[in-house]
Amino acid sequence: MQTYTIKVGDQSFQIRSDADEDHVKNLAREVTDRYRAIDKKGPRASQEFRAMAMVAIVLLEELDSMIESRDNLKKQSREFAEKMIAKIDAILEDGSS
Repeated sequence: MQTYTIKVGDQSFQIRSDADEDHVKNLAREVTDRYRAIDKKGPRASQEFRAMAMVAIVLLEELDSMIESRDNLKKQSREFAEKMIAKIDAILEDGSS
């Protein structure tokens, strides 16, 4: 697990993650962009903002990981189905000869 310094909004802090640094920083930028789109008024409560940012980044990282896992599973399922179809076709061809 690596420790990275990231910036969310105007706050910098460290986060620990198994993901690579660019990925974590991209997530931090995404959180900042979304937060700024929502919060266009008044000063932020520093500790609450930091906690919200940490939670958001962790959730986005988990979601990204789940999407990647789903995509890998879909690919593996497709490859397995193609292999089984090829085997069935081979059996049917041998049986009809």
